[in-house]
Amino acid sequence: MPSPDLTFTTVDTADAAAVDAWSRVPRAAFLEKAADEADLAARRRQVAGHRLRAAYDGDRPVGTFRSYDLEVTMPGAGPVTVDAISSVAVLPTHRRRRILSTLMGTDLAEARESGHALAALIAMEAPIYGRFGFGPATRSTQWTLDCDRTAFRPDAPGADGGSLELVDPAAERDLLAGLHDTMRRGRPGGLQRPAVDWDEWFTTPGPRRLGRGAHVAVHRDAAGTADGYVVYELTESWDARVSTSTGRVLDLTATTTAAYRDLWEFVASIDLVRTLTIPDRPADELLPQLLVDPRAARHGAVDDFLWLRVLDVAGALCARRYLGQDSLVLRVEDPRGITGGTVRLHVSGENRGEDGFACAEVTASTDEPDVVLGVGDLATLLLGDASAVPLARAGRLHVAGPDRAVRLGALFATPESPWCQTWF
Repeated sequence: MPSPDLTFTTVDTADAAAVDAWSRVPRAAFLEKAADEADLAARRRQVAGHRLRAAYDGDRPVGTFRSYDLEVTMPGAGPVTVDAISSVAVLPTHRRRRILSTLMGTDLAEARESGHALAALIAMEAPIYGRFGFGPATRSTQWTLDCDRTAFRPDAPGADGGSLELVDPAAERDLLAGLHDTMRRGRPGGLQRPAVDWDEWFTTPGPRRLGRGAHVAVHRDAAGTADGYVVYELTESWDARVSTSTGRVLDLTATTTAAYRDLWEFVASIDLVRTLTIPDRPADELLPQLLVDPRAARHGAVDDFLWLRVLDVAGALCARRYLGQDSLVLRVEDPRGITGGTVRLHVSGENRGEDGFACAEVTASTDEPDVVLGVGDLATLLLGDASAVPLARAGRLHVAGPDRAVRLGALFATPESPWCQTWF
């Protein structure tokens, strides 16, 4: 139970003073500087209409929690709405009082009641959210590109007759947002980027915002149709008369492989720039496959990014589609009692789409399970990022026979890894 001197309540996003007091808690907990009026105004715009919760000690908020509806793209099925969780913070003066547990428990229960099959967040500390049934569902890494060694294969796809144009991002806001929306719908893990984020991305300074210093180039195909963009910033530096200048790609979005290649070739060939860094990209980035020397592009540590929490087992399993064909009984265990149970996951070869994916039938079962797994491990498998085989070897899945993990992995496999590039 939380400390009896604490109270828990929702915060009205129309109450500016209450939102400002609420906003100061995550800034303190996340090691940020104290908020000025511009920071508070930006946060008021960002959280308008969201579900804000707080723990109060007297009349002072000491813990915060925010959730709202966002779309995440599922394998073969497109976007589904999830309970997106953010701004989870407790002041350092009030730790170990079950504030997070109370806020999280209330939100997840209400999300399940409202029909959400999944919740999502980006975990600042991994051990915390595993306790609440979340599992890492996508991974990302930072790539470093040696521009002097970058040359594209002659047979690499490119847009014959395509063009590039530097644009004013504020003026082209709708174009950029539309391209991103098309791209994120086509890859598992793609996350909706809310309109308020686009409104402020290029104009409001702050973490993971561009301010006014970034360059934006739009790519158009031979017919003049926009099919991609790249956002980058440059840092000039010199060693005597030799340029050691660097660039940082903040966003690269393409709806065709030809546009993807042309955008990379453009940004890698900017005069005087020797090295590019590109954070928050997929570990299976296509770029090295297009290069004469794949070693010109190197990735760093691969880290978890988007975490999911299953709130409805059948709903989550039916939210995606499957490349494999099999029938397996799964027992999903949820120590927090939000979901769980034994179901049969059945995918037949019938009614398979042109992309090779098929829907599943998920029904309650009393049969002995082929696989027993925790709700967090189901979340880790759901988008196709993890294989069931190493999870079984690690003791996280319990299988009735060695073939069961292989079969489960084949069902959940996807052609490319899931990827989420949007912070929230």
